[in-house]
Amino acid sequence: MQSCIKPKWTWFSLFVTLVIFSNYLVYHLDIVQPYPKEMVFGSLFDFIIVIPLITYFFIIKNRYSVKYLLAVMIAGYGAAILIIPEGLLSSYSYLKYILFAGEGAFLLLELFIVYKLVTKLPAIIKTFHTSVTDIQAFPYRLENAFSNFLKPSRLLEILSSDITMFHYSLFSWRKKPFTSLNGSQVYSFHKRSGAIAFYVMIVHALVLESIGFHFLLHSWNPVAAFIALFLNIYSLLFLLAEIQAIRLCPFIITDKHLYLQIGITKRLVVPLNVIKTVHSYQGPETLSKEEQKHVLDAVLADFVKEKPAIEIEFFRPQQANLIYGFKKQVMKVQLRPDDPQRFASGLQEKLTERHGL
Repeated sequence: MQSCIKPKWTWFSLFVTLVIFSNYLVYHLDIVQPYPKEMVFGSLFDFIIVIPLITYFFIIKNRYSVKYLLAVMIAGYGAAILIIPEGLLSSYSYLKYILFAGEGAFLLLELFIVYKLVTKLPAIIKTFHTSVTDIQAFPYRLENAFSNFLKPSRLLEILSSDITMFHYSLFSWRKKPFTSLNGSQVYSFHKRSGAIAFYVMIVHALVLESIGFHFLLHSWNPVAAFIALFLNIYSLLFLLAEIQAIRLCPFIITDKHLYLQIGITKRLVVPLNVIKTVHSYQGPETLSKEEQKHVLDAVLADFVKEKPAIEIEFFRPQQANLIYGFKKQVMKVQLRPDDPQRFASGLQEKLTERHGL
């Protein structure tokens, strides 16, 4: 949510809206008719070149793979079909074949990765069930099983995120919260928060909205109705998985690492020897945009979000794993366990033991 309010998103939305609206407007002005061929070419240039370039500089650059530009270009071509009057695009029909050929090449590469995954699936499943890791929580075991047989890739990380979501949303309801293993310490972080009630409220609203909106949309466009229904079902599973992961996966301190899993959206594994300080958080409730770049917010969403209770600082940047393979380099993490004093004392004790070795 924080990234959506950044100025670059505002400028991105403004520029894209301006491009789309100006093209829509020009085809609805009687003074322009008959439409010259150059105008159609200009519109295609806007949708297939200008909008992807805006997307690259404001959204993709230094964050996402350049291959997503092809998807943006195809989406731009789809928008052009909707806006440019029927028949004017006949001279440029070859463009769609070029765009889809490029996207097809990337799709074949990703299908090859899926093929390798399927062929190694029995070995991956066996490793998942038999391997013993410090933390037996589902995401860590899945990551360990994948890493033994497959090279890291964004597609694999997206697939891993979806498998984790389906596991927690559909197959974890009889499981109990993770307990200590081999002397590890566990600390819950949701019992004194309204986070689960907050997500339950969103689930309730989503179910009611999905039913009414589906029938309303179906009367207008059945295809759009089923697309919206699919997205709503996916969102529902996502929220249920978030609830279950929060409930089942507490913060964990072992002899060597601190494990922080915040639902299915954030994970951070920190070696104890890189932890610089553990202290009560006395800073402001809202960090500046520059500070947010280097801090992992591990405080749960709530009706009114609570201020962090504990801040942990590191000697060097640590990589936080976000959902769908996104990464973030952080120097600090801010969190709010149910018993902050007990958590801070337990972590400080482990750090003292570690430094005494």
